[in-house]
Amino acid sequence: MTPKIMAMRLLDGKVPASNLIFVRSRREEFIKEVKSGLAALCWPFHAQVIAELRPRVVLCLGATAGNFVRERLLATRLVGQFIEVNNRRWKSQVFDGTSGLKVVVAMHPSIADWCAAATDPSALVEAALR
Repeated sequence: MTPKIMAMRLLDGKVPASNLIFVRSRREEFIKEVKSGLAALCWPFHAQVIAELRPRVVLCLGATAGNFVRERLLATRLVGQFIEVNNRRWKSQVFDGTSGLKVVVAMHPSIADWCAAATDPSALVEAALR
């Protein structure tokens, strides 16, 4: 078991996690089709959880969900990024806003290999948490 997997298991159950929309989907294309309706309907729940727990960082897996959350939390200022070291050059980014809450928009691990140094945004996430 890798150190990252061990760390993830240690945090299991201690860090709140949720999907942006409460409908099971296999691919982001589905989310894009229904995002405006379902995400908006589900947002009040997320907003309440964030207000009550007052996290310093919200980690979003995938740009569609991440950009929706960034808009809602007014996190517009880019404060960090990781660019994959490959031909895709996909970006994972950290934004903050006037509230001081940071939003990390990371490539979803279902399409980016977080176990390969060239595509692993973990250091960016760790930096956002500091």
